[in-house]
Amino acid sequence: MKFFAAVCILALASCAGDRRVIFTPKNWPVDVPGTVFKPKTDKPAPAVLLIHGGVKIGEDGRWVINGIGRKLKSRGYYVLNITYRDGAEWPYPAPLEDVEQGLRWLKKNAAAEGIDPSRIGVFGYSAGGYLGALAALREKKGEVKAIVAGGTPTDLTVYANGILVQGFLGNDGRPSMERFYDASPLTHISKDSPPVFMYHGKGDKLVRPDHAEKFQFVLNHYGVPNQVYWIPGKGHIRTFFFPSGAVDAAIDFLDIHLK
Repeated sequence: MKFFAAVCILALASCAGDRRVIFTPKNWPVDVPGTVFKPKTDKPAPAVLLIHGGVKIGEDGRWVINGIGRKLKSRGYYVLNITYRDGAEWPYPAPLEDVEQGLRWLKKNAAAEGIDPSRIGVFGYSAGGYLGALAALREKKGEVKAIVAGGTPTDLTVYANGILVQGFLGNDGRPSMERFYDASPLTHISKDSPPVFMYHGKGDKLVRPDHAEKFQFVLNHYGVPNQVYWIPGKGHIRTFFFPSGAVDAAIDFLDIHLK
């Protein structure tokens, strides 16, 4: 615990963003904040919606993922690092709707912020990977051009008997199986889905590796370009803090599809 506390303090102290914004509209139930990382360029930049994970879905963990935001910025990407509403207090689809508002903010403010709205991707880990992938795959216009999803639960039906996911999907008793399907990124893949990069720890017992395996199987079925970066021996948390080159490989993937 002392080790991870030290890592967290270091990340908080050294990875501040350029500025804070409220990306949700004025009539939204609550103000949801984001952190902007803006590259120095005279040309419209590709943009990435960056989404943190967390012990509790909706816990504001932007600071934990700021290091990825800085790395993306150094590679020429405009980054909006967002949080989302607490899934215990605001069940699904509220956290997803917050993420969708993040995408709308990037598009709406493209001209003012120096963003190329035709080159937008999402990047998230754990709950963030889940929400980013689901939001991007639900975009019927294909406006999201690439997805990076690390340690991502892609099939919620495997948690049908789990209290945590049942609570996330609704507080009025056990949700219907249809709701589990609708809330699963796996079920929203089509031939028009954007390219996907996944990274996953082979030793992950929280979000088991078969989530990535099944996701890739369906992506391949529909002919969607994809890549899985496996990290041997590491669990869910260690994969996030020690991704063994996965983040750099993910940005290389974004370069191919957004640049």
